Parts: sequence; structure tokens; C-alpha cells
Amino acid sequence: MKGLETTWDARLIWHDGLEVVRDLFSNPIFADHMTYDPHKVVCGAEQEYSEFFTGTCAFEIQAQLPIRSTIVPIILALDKTPVTRQTGGLEMHPVFLTIGNIPSDIRMQATSHAWRSVAFIPSVKFNIHPDFRMLLLSRVFHWCLDVVTASLKDAAEHGIALVDPSRYIRNSYTPLVSYIADLPKQQLIACVARNASPVTIAEMPWFGDPTPAAPRMREHTLSLIKKLCDSCDPWDLVAFQKAAKALKLLGVHLPFWRDWMFCDPLLFLTGEVLHAGHKFFFNHILNWSCTNVFHFATLDLECLGHSK
Repeated sequence: MKGLETTWDARLIWHDGLEVVRDLFSNPIFADHMTYDPHKVVCGAEQEYSEFFTGTCAFEIQAQLPIRSTIVPIILALDKTPVTRQTGGLEMHPVFLTIGNIPSDIRMQATSHAWRSVAFIPSVKFNIHPDFRMLLLSRVFHWCLDVVTASLKDAAEHGIALVDPSRYIRNSYTPLVSYIADLPKQQLIACVARNASPVTIAEMPWFGDPTPAAPRMREHTLSLIKKLCDSCDPWDLVAFQKAAKALKLLGVHLPFWRDWMFCDPLLFLTGEVLHAGHKFFFNHILNWSCTNVFHFATLDLECLGHSK
């Protein structure tokens, strides 16, 4: 951000993403639990989808890789946390990483230490008009992830030799298959404005429409960003932000996922349980059901009829 002053010096604290993956992939603690190949789980006449390797995406990626290659699915998670309390107001975005070769029931155990912190992205305070701060913060976020994931992106395209827990060397590829975040962070990652969906082309007036909107493909977003960059200089903040808002974009001209093979925000953006599951159900689905289908009193009677 040359030429732009900040309240204090911003520091990115990080580990190389590939080195963290190398350590997780070779950890002997997970030797009896690792999965390396896509497979189908069939229960009666139905196919079960659970882990990444049971999904269609795993088969599609595997089909594009050289024979005997191994997918090492990258899973990221993000949240904002205060670094100082009471005074200072310093905040950072911790970024966590794990791999999909470790089953979810194992990696979600706190004692397994399968999630690793790979970066603390600074929340920079720019000495600039407030209208441009969000745009610049978004660019800092994507630049930092570019630094952290550079080696992972290279491995996803060209492959890398990794040693598994059984000490076999595998030709491995590292696609990003999941980024767990709440809605505002998903919009930040997808580079879209707050009044647009990160996974469809729906905009604010369309929200609530019963007809599903077309998916927001990676190529669609990148083509809009290219069109935007061709029309004006990304560092002419006034003109660039105005043009970005017209296209429902955030103003990020270099998304970190732009050159990551097999990587599409439509596919890898994953809602976290608190907002996408718990709050979504109780704040929206339940209220809608009690308003349009049955009343709260009826629901209470039904619940009372069940044993505790």
C-alpha cells in the first residue's frame, strides 16, 4: 500500500502454508485414519456424502491429475479476534488450516491438534477517508493470503512430493476445497459487495425470491474484475470504487484465489455452524414456519407431547 499512511505499522505473522501441510500430512498420530483416494459410500440404494473424498468434486479433481497422484484437500477457517482489550483496539484475523485427508471426527477433536494457525492477518487502520478503508482492508486481506498460500498454489498446479505417516512418498496436489466463514467474511473472500450474494449472482432486491439465481462462477467474478481494471486504474480509489459498486464488487483487484488450480468460491465457501446452521434455523426457518404453517402455541403442544 505504497503512499498510504497507517495509524501503526502493520505486521503479518505467518507460517508457510505448505510447510504446515507437510507437517500435518506426515504426522504419525493420524497414520491409522488417513484417506488418500476418492471413494463412494453406499447405504442400501442411497449414496452417502460426508467427507470430501466421498463427494463428486474429489472424483472430478482426481480425474485431472496424473496417475497415482494424491489429493491433499486444503481446508481454511477465519475469524476476527481482539488482540488487546480495554485499550488500543487492535484486531487481527487468525487463519487456521487443516487437511481433508484427516476424517472430520478426528480433526475436530481438540486434542488431535489437526487445526493449525497459519497466519494472523492485521486489521490495518489507514489514515484515509472512511469511504475507502473497507476497500483497502479487503486488499490487505487478499494480499496476506496470497503470501501465506503461494506455495500451496504452486503445489496445486505442479504437484509436490509429500511423505505420508507411513513414510511413503506421494505425488501430492493441494486444492482449496473449503473455507469456513460467516456471511460477511464469505463476501470478503468472494470479493463481492455487502448487497450481493457470494455464491450466486443474486443482489439485494432478489433476496427472498423463490426462484434460485444463477451460480456465481469463478470465471464470472474474474471477468468482472478484469473489466473493472481495464476501465480504470485500481489505485485511482475514487473512480475504481465507484465502478466497483456499480458491478456489486468489493474493489479487490487481485483475489488470492485467482491463480489457485481447482479453486472456485462457489464450491469452497462453507458456512460455519453457528450462523449457517443454528441461527439460520431459529431466526428464519422457525419464525417463517410458525408464521405461515402453524403457530408457536401448536409447536409448544407438539413438543410437550414428546418425552424429554
